[in-house]
Order: sequence, then C-alpha cells, then structure tokens
Amino acid sequence: MKPTILLLTYLLTNVIACSEVLAKKYYKHVDENGITHYSDKPPKDADDFESFQIRPEDNQYEVRIINRGTKQQPIFYAVNPYHGPVEVRLAFTYRNNVVAEPRWPARFIVPANDEMYLSTVKGINKNLGWSFRYKVESTLGDPNAKHDVKYPYKLPFLGNKHFYISQGFNGKYTHKDAQNRYALDIAMPEGSAILAARGGIIMDIAEDFYDGGLTAKHLYRSNYIRILHDDGSMAVYAHLKLESVIVARGQRVEAQQKIAESGNTGFSSGPHLHFAIQINDGYRLKSVPFVLQHKSGELKTPKIGSI
Repeated sequence: MKPTILLLTYLLTNVIACSEVLAKKYYKHVDENGITHYSDKPPKDADDFESFQIRPEDNQYEVRIINRGTKQQPIFYAVNPYHGPVEVRLAFTYRNNVVAEPRWPARFIVPANDEMYLSTVKGINKNLGWSFRYKVESTLGDPNAKHDVKYPYKLPFLGNKHFYISQGFNGKYTHKDAQNRYALDIAMPEGSAILAARGGIIMDIAEDFYDGGLTAKHLYRSNYIRILHDDGSMAVYAHLKLESVIVARGQRVEAQQKIAESGNTGFSSGPHLHFAIQINDGYRLKSVPFVLQHKSGELKTPKIGSI
C-alpha cells in the first residue's frame, strides 16, 4: 500500500509492463501405492487430498507508464487499472539534451480505470545524441479531495457482535507511520463477517494470500479491500481470510453490506481486522481520524477496549 516509485533509464523503448497475475491453487494427493502427486486440478477419483495456494510475491496490479511514441520521441501515457483516481508524478533524475512537454517535474491525476496522456520527451538539438533517466511516483487517490471529517462510520461488523480494539490511534506497535497512525486493529475470530463501514466503490482487492506471521515476507502479503468514498477518502479492510471477498472491483457497495470475512493474513500476530481511513496527502497515503457510530447511535472516537 505504499506509494509506488520507479526509477527508469531510457534506452530504446520504455514500457513498464505489469499485468495482473492470479494466484494458483495446487493439489497434493497420495495414491494407494504411496506415491505423491501434485496437480493444478483436484484428483477425479479421490476425496483425500490437500490444496494450497501459490501467489507471486510482488503486487502486479499497479499503474503502468507506457510509451506510445517512438524511440526518437517517446510519448508517455499512464494506464490506471484501479477503480479510483491515482496521482502520478514524473521527474528527471538525469538528462542530456532532452526536454519534456509539459515540463518535468509534473503531476497528473489519472481517472479511474482509464488511460491518460502525460508527456512527450524529445531531443533539444537533433544533431546530437540524447539520453535521460527518470522516476515515476504514483499514489492512490486524488490529493484535491476534501475528506468529510464529521462523517459517522458504521461498525465494520455485525451489530449483534462485540469485539475488542487491541490497537487504536497512534498504536505503539505497528501504527506509527502515516498510513496507519489512525488505524484500528479489531480482534475477532477468523471467518467473522466484515461489513462496509461506509458506502462507496470497490477500488482494489487482494484475496489470494493464505498465511500470516511477523516475518518480513509477510509485510505485503495481506488480503484486503480498499473502498473509495464519495468524498475521495478511502477505507482499508486488511488481514482478510483467503478467498473470502464477495465483492468485485468497480462494484458499488452500501454501508453495512457484507464484503468479506476476517482472517489472519499478512503481517499479523493473530486473527483481527485492520481498519483505516486514508487520503492522498501529496504523493503519500495518510490515515486520518474518524468517529464510529456505536450500536446505541452514539458517535465516539475509537479507543482500546470492548466495542
């Protein structure tokens, strides 16, 4: 969920090509002779088998910057696969006899699920050679959006349930950075129903990670849903159960609609829901304070304890 920063050197053509790679499910079966078989399909004549997920480590669902021009005159476009706006910034890190139009550094707001012309780069003196390096920064959300700080968020779980906020705003364990400073960790059994705390558009999902833990490899292996609200803020529901998401990218959901089940995936010490409201605060994601509407209807700032 961190802003994406790419450093690139322009040589021939420049394409940042990323396509979504789906998780694969594999099956393990031991036959009557004790021979172990692995396959991407379940065995036809046996009920006694194991299944497990394999997913690439890197997130492939990201903004792409592509050249629709030529080697002599690159014309850069951004392709935004998210169902919400993304801020993109281009800047030279080195240049020799080149100019960009519009001039860099430059920033652009790329609309949801769309592509957009960004800039053309060309040589200044056509009789001389030219080269350049540049960086691309992309951040989810529109930095010009105005978050409604008074909006009353619903509880992200069923009204007849009671859970415990184990880590609240400015949590001393993992809620120290800008993205998580105003996040909540709500302890709950795996498989608990997760509801939308506010209506909006499903901007992005991940649901194919299958394990959790406190090692470095788990930092970016959490299943999550990101919902874009009408005021431009975004809610993040993380550590979700494997393949429990029941909504799709681009779908409109309403407050209190079930969207997934809680889990223990990613950087996690136990089953819980990580919930935060974030905005784009100038090339970085930043969590913001919010109030919850309790079962009684009372509005409260979330604190550690039973809820």
